[in-house]
Amino acid sequence: MPELPEVETITRQLNRKTKGLIIKDVWFGWVKLLRGRISQQEFKKTIINRTILGVNRQGKNIIINLSGGWSCLIHLKLTGRILVGSEEFIKQDPYIHFKLKLSNQTYLALSDLRKFARILLEKTDKVKDLKEIKELGLNPLAKDFTFKNFENSLNKKRRGKIKEVLLEQNIIAGIGNIYASEILWAAKVNPLKDVQELTLLEKKRIYQNIKKVLIKAVEFKGSTVADKMYQDTEGKFGNYASKLRAYHQEKCFRCKGQIKRIVQKGRSTFYCPKCQKE
Repeated sequence: MPELPEVETITRQLNRKTKGLIIKDVWFGWVKLLRGRISQQEFKKTIINRTILGVNRQGKNIIINLSGGWSCLIHLKLTGRILVGSEEFIKQDPYIHFKLKLSNQTYLALSDLRKFARILLEKTDKVKDLKEIKELGLNPLAKDFTFKNFENSLNKKRRGKIKEVLLEQNIIAGIGNIYASEILWAAKVNPLKDVQELTLLEKKRIYQNIKKVLIKAVEFKGSTVADKMYQDTEGKFGNYASKLRAYHQEKCFRCKGQIKRIVQKGRSTFYCPKCQKE
């Protein structure tokens, strides 16, 4: 699943490529892609001839703001990707289920191998009230992501292993499996440690490395790992995979010890038992 760095990369590219363009046509290739009470025909009627005012990210959600007070929310889920380009470029992807034809004769298209992605259309002033937005926790890239706010957010959890807590979107929005392992490796914190047992120093190291790891991952346009599912809007792979130090690694880059893989709530966790002691 694309995590914060991947979704942030896509959002920034969409702003650069589509802001100011007008939606001239809409195509759906899969009936269940559109969620909510609105029909595909109503969706088309509502957004055609509207201008893309800008694109922002809320957690792992991409929000395309349109003229006339409407917004289109896209969540890529496990295997979704957004591509922008010519009709010939878009046709190269066999899993396209949604296309917006834009006024410069390019397309914004949604591809999804497993068909878990979703699209919602909502009035812009009501987006903040959507359940998937309203319940989001702190944004690690925002100015208000201070240590105090981070600690307060952690204190909402009376119990829970720190790796699992980092994945809870109502605590911190956007962190997924890859970056949770990377952050804890960088902070030298054991993923099995209970959140209420963390020392002040450990909390500070986690906080510092959340910012450090995510900012650096955005700089490298995200991570494309072994499944090669993540691509940016140009169909290019993310370059941060070469910087991963725990996730799907065999040896620790610090101590050269063996990286261990465990399963927490059905998800793989990678850590160094020597560097990240309980």
